Amino acid sequence: MQEQSKLEETVDSIKDYLNTRYELAVLKGSDKVAHAGSNFISYLPIILFTLLTAFMLSFALAFYLNTVFQNQYCGFLIVGGGYFVIGLILILVRKKLLAKPLRNKIIKELFKNHPIN
Repeated sequence: MQEQSKLEETVDSIKDYLNTRYELAVLKGSDKVAHAGSNFISYLPIILFTLLTAFMLSFALAFYLNTVFQNQYCGFLIVGGGYFVIGLILILVRKKLLAKPLRNKIIKELFKNHPIN
């Protein structure tokens, strides 16, 4: 009878341990997601203002080029063509210059406090 109670105690202890490990994993995962999400959200205003600045500077450059070439459309075509070329270059080098560093940054962030042996 005493062996059965010890066995039940051991089973209960194992269940408690597994539940605690599960809860700890959920909390750690939640912390990582919250940290990554807060980093992303904190960059949104910076990205927004940078895009707005680039937008306004692009219009200014297009209008300036219009006056230089004395044409209503030439400046906009030149600025648009420049963005098209930049877009093509980014498409060609996206894996090496964009995807890989971003992936590495995410992995580094996820395992920041995790000791890797």
